[in-house]
Amino acid sequence: MFEKIDTIFRNIESIRDEIQILLNMAQITLVDYIMIKRGAQDMPEGLSMAVFSQINEQIDALKLQIDALNKLKKDLLVF
Repeated sequence: MFEKIDTIFRNIESIRDEIQILLNMAQITLVDYIMIKRGAQDMPEGLSMAVFSQINEQIDALKLQIDALNKLKKDLLVF
């Protein structure tokens, strides 16, 4: 069981690192990304749509891993 949890954590850390690299390439912060996605901030002119799409993909992958962790929590730790 702990192996599944460890695997999810390793995946989350890997995805986090990838997101950080992509954010650095785009020269924006995670808060900037969130604000752009919400429509509260305009996309910077120098931001490539390809990099922005890659950030979106990694954020989606992060969401999936967090959902998997929450599912494990529900399955195992709800008494």
